[in-house]
Amino acid sequence: MNTSAQRLDTLLTQAVREACLLESALERESNALAERDIEVLNQVVAEKQQLVQTLERVTREQSELLRKAGFDTDAAGMSACLKSWDEEGLMAPVWQRLQTVMGRCKRLNQINGGVVETQRQQVDQAIHILRGEDARTELYGPSGHTLSSGPSRHISKA
Repeated sequence: MNTSAQRLDTLLTQAVREACLLESALERESNALAERDIEVLNQVVAEKQQLVQTLERVTREQSELLRKAGFDTDAAGMSACLKSWDEEGLMAPVWQRLQTVMGRCKRLNQINGGVVETQRQQVDQAIHILRGEDARTELYGPSGHTLSSGPSRHISKA
């Protein structure tokens, strides 16, 4: 295995390790959202940011390695690179594992984002109720800001 292939193997292994840690963080984030545990949520978000930064750095280095060797930096380029450099077939399973774990991370992140959006809508609805506004009649003006559809009665005046 040449030095570039060794470096790619190291990068792929590191990316899998970081992706598994990210998956774990996303699962903990999901639990914190379900339990509405702000303290844990803040810790997990900070951890996620660090893991994503590390994954981005590893991906940039991997892309640069492929580019310098004349391969495209997309999935097809990685496949071509592995066909050329992975004579023993050791890196292909690592690459496949990385794609699998990142797919699960993407799914978990989308689910967590949906939970956050649902909770945001519930908070907005509660605020509208407390203000005596009908949330269903919210309109948007030309500038994209919300406009009130008429006078509202605060719940304290009802």
